[in-house]
Amino acid sequence: MGRQMRARMQAGAGDEFWFVFDDAEGGGFPAICIPAPDADELRAAGLWHTAGSIEELAQTIGVDPATLRGSVDRFNGFADAGEDTDFHRGEDPYGRFFLGATTPQQCLRPIGGDRVHAVRLVLGDLGTKGGAVIGINGGVVNADGHPIPGLYAAGNSSASVSGEVYPGPGTPLGSGMSMAFRAVAEMAGEPLPVTL
Repeated sequence: MGRQMRARMQAGAGDEFWFVFDDAEGGGFPAICIPAPDADELRAAGLWHTAGSIEELAQTIGVDPATLRGSVDRFNGFADAGEDTDFHRGEDPYGRFFLGATTPQQCLRPIGGDRVHAVRLVLGDLGTKGGAVIGINGGVVNADGHPIPGLYAAGNSSASVSGEVYPGPGTPLGSGMSMAFRAVAEMAGEPLPVTL
């Protein structure tokens, strides 16, 4: 989602993104957030809006009502069909896990009811995707891919071992510990074997 947001911003589509949902979760934020957002604080800051219809909500957040209605209708069509052809929600085990779902259809529910909400989303950082490029034992390599003698990096001081993806919580910590262990072994003159 973050990559899609960034691409739209770079294409000049603006930097306002809204998460639209209904009262199915009792009016609470229907996503995993730790700590959970305080709805009253977000409302006071203009980041959470509630309305009685999609069109009213669109006007509140400064979006064309016909455009938001079209987006909601499109999503509701996916929910009715049980398949999200835009973003493929529920098609991977990771997405189903957070809902306790076993099928993609369980991850899709139409938006409706007497009230709808919009919460402003912003693009943020989680860990890092930059840093020194390292080899298999944590040794930093230069722009030509050659090791820089005596220089090692691990964790968030190195480029992520998972590339441009974030497999889940603990990835920077686990890879940092693993690469540090490999680096120390190499520095001690006992490099660990590589098995594929």
